[in-house]
Amino acid sequence: MRSSLEAGGVALTPRRSRLLEALITSDRHPTVGELHREVRRSFPRTSLATIYNTIELLKEAGQVLEIEFSGAANRYDGRRPKSHPHLVCIRCERIDDMDQLDHEPSFADVSAATGYEIASHRSEYFGICPDCSRDTESTERRSRPG
Repeated sequence: MRSSLEAGGVALTPRRSRLLEALITSDRHPTVGELHREVRRSFPRTSLATIYNTIELLKEAGQVLEIEFSGAANRYDGRRPKSHPHLVCIRCERIDDMDQLDHEPSFADVSAATGYEIASHRSEYFGICPDCSRDTESTERRSRPG
């Protein structure tokens, strides 16, 4: 990823490198605020504007996927920057990559079937994550008379 950014003319300053590292190593799909806090651990004077600007550069370079949600902070995926399915918990807002499906139709398949020139896609499944389900079950057991 670093070499493709540099080849594309994106200078990797120490702050940008730290942000990139935070994106690549996170499996949580962090928000800009979370990324800002993480970069500030190494570079305390980093502004929020720097994080936003760097995210934009990385998006333009195809190195980060922005996951947009109405009414919630956008999240970012630097590990898998191409569009792919996600599972989203409606209680805790956890986001997981959905690797279980290997039959996601290709852009070519969708284009051939519909006549559209496909540029990108989104696929999110909303539900309650296993952790929240366990919490609900244990709360229900404790509140039952017995």
